[in-house]
Amino acid sequence: MVSSSDKGAVTAEFMLITPALILAVATLLGLFPLGLSAIKLEVEAMQLARLHGYGLDLSKPEGYDLEIYSQGRIECVRLRNSSLMESEYCVIPLG
Repeated sequence: MVSSSDKGAVTAEFMLITPALILAVATLLGLFPLGLSAIKLEVEAMQLARLHGYGLDLSKPEGYDLEIYSQGRIECVRLRNSSLMESEYCVIPLG
């Protein structure tokens, strides 16, 4: 037999956990574009470093800051975007 104090306990617990679940899902959905942006930055920097390693001229991608510098025999490409993320790749030039 169920006592009267247990009535509605499941509903109350569900109502307490619902806002936390909504917040967790909203946070994950909000971070998804940031993750995609980071992946795009990494791929772009890798491609620019590879082109620079082949001796080709690089053009600065729109919305990014490009920095090329040497560390001895190694050439490095550092790419930054407006959201303060950066990626750096280094290569040994072939040409």
